[in-house]
Amino acid sequence: MKRPFPSSVFFASILLSGSLVAAAPPPAAAPKKDVLLIVEKALQKHGPDVHRCFEKALADRLSVAGKVQVEVVLGKGGKVTSARARKSERAIPPTLVACVEKVAQGFVLDGLEPGATVVLPFAFKPPAKQFVIKLADVPDRSQGAGAKRASRRAPPFTAKVIADENNVKVKSFSLALLTVGPASRVAMHRHPGSAKVLYLVKGHSRLLGPKGMAPLKLEVGSIAFIPAGFPHVIENMGRQSTGVFLQFFTPPGPERVYRDPKDPKGRAAFEVIRNAAQIALPAGSAITVVEADSVPATTLPGVAIEKKTLLDAKIPGTKGAEITHLAMENGAELTGKGGPKLEECYYLQTGAGELKVAGETLPVEEDSLFCIPVSSPFSFRASVKEKGQKVELLRFAQSLK
Repeated sequence: MKRPFPSSVFFASILLSGSLVAAAPPPAAAPKKDVLLIVEKALQKHGPDVHRCFEKALADRLSVAGKVQVEVVLGKGGKVTSARARKSERAIPPTLVACVEKVAQGFVLDGLEPGATVVLPFAFKPPAKQFVIKLADVPDRSQGAGAKRASRRAPPFTAKVIADENNVKVKSFSLALLTVGPASRVAMHRHPGSAKVLYLVKGHSRLLGPKGMAPLKLEVGSIAFIPAGFPHVIENMGRQSTGVFLQFFTPPGPERVYRDPKDPKGRAAFEVIRNAAQIALPAGSAITVVEADSVPATTLPGVAIEKKTLLDAKIPGTKGAEITHLAMENGAELTGKGGPKLEECYYLQTGAGELKVAGETLPVEEDSLFCIPVSSPFSFRASVKEKGQKVELLRFAQSLK
């Protein structure tokens, strides 16, 4: 079931109050009342497109709110010939402004004369919660390249913060999508206060550590548990292809440096090691690699769902963190009670489905993430287009103290 366009999220009050205004007096053939009706009709038609712009902005931060005024100039047949933001509040990100401008360029205000100029005001009010994030909507943030280097070639790696307190309000962990360029690496670093799990989504990679540690290869579908404070290098072994990883930080903190490289808390949680020769192998700790093919699958009782536990308390230092791979038959339903001391997010690798949580029914597409708040029962029904395919999910969970 497709979620209907929630017009109350933005500009509904404008439509109800009739506060749409023309920047110039309307022609005699089109009284002000008619202008308002014409503009309202166009806004209703293109409302879902504007909401899609807002949805992209919310994928990064749930706090996006404010007003944007877009001035459009009309041509023959009421077609918009140009659109530009005349005014926007500081809390509105430039990407949202640019997206609304682009959508406005497709408006047709049929009934107004060529040359007329109209101001379209949009007001954005975020929802209290959001549960689904499309990874494509989250902005890439370049890392490891200065301005001069970036102008010559792509940065060594980029990162997307796909789940944290800013966008889905998870507090016990964070998730980031890391993309490492061909034959590139993330230089040696460590996270003093956070354990990290790497899940290889795509490519061929290996982890390097301090002197005395043998390189560890990672294959697609495998994970590497890196204890807090353990120095490591993430290296993409593909010379022509990128390496893509999901990073699970518990507790959160290192992901902050992706959002803002100058964030003092983020810098403290993501310590770059300048002189690797001086770093010794930490006593009593090690990186644990788990190959997905080596983990036996079990079938959940009463449902067509196969489960592989990739990370749990059997690995020392996990402190309540869990990672599970789920393979669901078409139509299978996954349900959860949403315990009072559990936060969880699911990454949908293949297929699609429908999520029911907190009174909402939401479509979930491939390469999306959905998160379940504490104490929120939910259900997810799998859906595939071709016979024999399965919906594959990766579950990240953290028990709260």
